[in-house]
Amino acid sequence: MMRKITLLLIVSFCSVSALAQLSEGERNFASSYLLASQQYIIDAVSELDEQAFNWKPADGGWSVANCLEHILSTEMAFHGMVQGAVSSNEPDNEFNNSMADGVLIGNFNNRGTAVRTSENFEPSGKWNTKTEMLAALEESRSKLVEYLNSTDHDLRHYKMALPVATVDAYQIYLLVAAHGQRHTNQMLEVLAEMESM
Repeated sequence: MMRKITLLLIVSFCSVSALAQLSEGERNFASSYLLASQQYIIDAVSELDEQAFNWKPADGGWSVANCLEHILSTEMAFHGMVQGAVSSNEPDNEFNNSMADGVLIGNFNNRGTAVRTSENFEPSGKWNTKTEMLAALEESRSKLVEYLNSTDHDLRHYKMALPVATVDAYQIYLLVAAHGQRHTNQMLEVLAEMESM
């Protein structure tokens, strides 16, 4: 279901992504993707009991709780990176990476490629309960959507270097949504493994 939503969003957005200027269409697209991926997370975890929420695979991989904590930790760090970039750098009006939106989303939400997270984004038990984590997710996504819909910065022209790619600041928010989608897929894999035992 989430894959269909993503494809629909990308198709509806293709006519706008050729423009480097942050437009109403781009604001709407990123906001919709963030909210869709938030709902995907909620649908995956809201009905889980504590045992299922904290169950870990036999290979020692992350639990659903671990995945959700990782999502929360990374997205606010990404938002902080954007805030730092727009407050301390001038936009690069020659930089135009907008045509890479779909490729970046596809690469980031793809579970077929293993990615090792940095140590500071490893789960550490920052939140005590699922309720607290879902409340933190609501707060985080509301903040990101509010920023996208209110900022006067032309996020398309702020260049940001990530370990996997050079992106514009707007694309950071697409990657936040795709990253949430990726790890929700991981949650579903963990739950399927648990149910098969």
